[in-house]
Amino acid sequence: MTRTTDTSTFSPIACDDGFDPIEDRLRANIRGTIEAIFNKELDSFLGRRRHVRETEADLN
Repeated sequence: MTRTTDTSTFSPIACDDGFDPIEDRLRANIRGTIEAIFNKELDSFLGRRRHVRETEADLN
């Protein structure tokens, strides 16, 4: 096997440099949604709001 195959994907709306603004925006939105859900679940699991520390008076 000496033949090389191209495994890159083709995007009909991508710019010449391969940048696709729609895909980039979609990825950013999905990442933000996943991070927000993760942080909400983590805060719920820890039983406290984010960035809130308990003081000794709260523990008594």
